[in-house]
Amino acid sequence: MKTVPVSELRQRVAEVLDDLKTSDEPTVVLQRSQKAAYLVSADRYERDQAELAALRRALFVREVREAEPEYRAGEPHSSDDMEALPDELKG
Repeated sequence: MKTVPVSELRQRVAEVLDDLKTSDEPTVVLQRSQKAAYLVSADRYERDQAELAALRRALFVREVREAEPEYRAGEPHSSDDMEALPDELKG
């Protein structure tokens, strides 16, 4: 993985952005020798977001399928707080 200090990034931002476009590898921005941010190309970000959304959908479908037998048996899960329900389902 590439790294670039924030002071160097300020001086070479166009070059770093060009490198991101041609490489699928993220770049770590260091600030005071600590990781401050990760830079990725727009294509990689969009691909990663699409993959994450697909994984979330698959998890939701799996959880619904697992809950169906309970529902049919008359033992549905109840929740007083609908906003907390997704976290409850994750276990």
